[in-house]
Amino acid sequence: MAKAAAASPALNPVIVIAGPELYLRNEHLAAIKATLFGKDDPGMGLVRIDAKALGGAAITAILDECRMPSMFAPQKLVIVEPADMLFKKGGGGGGDDDAGDDTGDSGRNRELLENYIESPTETATLVLVCTNWLKTTRVHKQLDKLGAVKWCDPIKDAQAPAWITKRARDAHNKQIEPVAAQRLAELIGPDLQRLDNELAKLSLYEPDAPVINVKAVDDLVGFQHEQQIWDMINALAARDAKTALKKIDELWALDPKIEYTVSGAIFVWLGQVLKARELVDRRMNDGMITKELKLWPPERAAKVLTLARAWGLAGAARWSQEMLAMDVANKSGLGEPRRNLERFIMTLCET
Repeated sequence: MAKAAAASPALNPVIVIAGPELYLRNEHLAAIKATLFGKDDPGMGLVRIDAKALGGAAITAILDECRMPSMFAPQKLVIVEPADMLFKKGGGGGGDDDAGDDTGDSGRNRELLENYIESPTETATLVLVCTNWLKTTRVHKQLDKLGAVKWCDPIKDAQAPAWITKRARDAHNKQIEPVAAQRLAELIGPDLQRLDNELAKLSLYEPDAPVINVKAVDDLVGFQHEQQIWDMINALAARDAKTALKKIDELWALDPKIEYTVSGAIFVWLGQVLKARELVDRRMNDGMITKELKLWPPERAAKVLTLARAWGLAGAARWSQEMLAMDVANKSGLGEPRRNLERFIMTLCET
C-alpha cells in the first residue's frame, strides 16, 4: 500500500467534515483555508464543487479536479459541499444512507475514493462536507486512522456553559464567571453561532475588564426584546391569552430562535411570584418584599405581589412546575418549543 502524501505538512490530503452543526463546519473550513493559504486570498487555488450538479460522474470529476495542478496557485483546496449524495443509494446501489440523488454507484464511489486516499495528489487537499457520515465503511476507517474526520455535532444544553467558557478564553481573550456562562446558556441555548456572536459583543462591552460577569450578560443579552417579553408576561398575569399569543407571534417574528430567552424570562417571573408568596406568608410588607426580590419598576412589582396573593403558595409552585415540565419536554424533543409554550399560555390563562 502506498503511503499517503500530504498536501500540506499540517493537513491530510482528504478530510471529511461531518455533522449538522453549521457553525462548527465553518470553523473547520476556516482553519483549513488558513493552514493552506494563511491570510492570502486563495484565488484560483480554491475550488468549490456541488456534487449533485455533476450527476453520476461526480466522483470522477472531483478526483480529476484534485489531480489537475493549479496554474495560478501552488496548493489547491477542493471543497465538495454537500458531499452526502456521493455515498447514498444511487444509480448502482450499495449505498449507506437513505435513497437519494442519482450520482452513480456509491460503492464504486467509495472504491475510487479509497484508491485516491492511498495515493493522493501532493498539491491538493480534498474536503468532503457531509451532514451524515457512517463509521462502518472502509473509507471512514482509512480517514479516521489519519485523524481526518472532523465531527460537527450540535452540543447539548448541559455542555453549553463549558463551551462558552472555552470560547470566551480562546477566541475573545476573556474569562467569564461560571454563573455568567450559565446565564448566557440559559438565555441563548446551545446555538453556537448565536453564543459566539453574544460573546463577541460581551468582550467589547467592557473592553478593559478581564472577566465577563453576570451583570454584563444581563445588561447586554438578558434584556434584548425586553419590552415585548414583559408585555407578554403582563398579558399572562392578566390571563389574557389572546394578547399573550399575539406577543409570542411578534417575538418569534423578531427572532425565530428566541425560545430560550422567552422561557428564561417566564421562569424568572414565576420564580419571583413564588418567592414573593413565601415572603407574604412570612408577613413581610410589600416594601420589604420589593426590596428583597429587587422588583422593578414599581408597576411590575405590584403585579408580582398581586399574583402572589391570588395564586397562593400552591398555585405559584404549580405554574413553576408546569413551566419546568415544558422545558424538559423541549429539551427531550417532545413537541415543538413554540407550540409547547403556546399550550402553557392557554392552560395558565384558562385555569
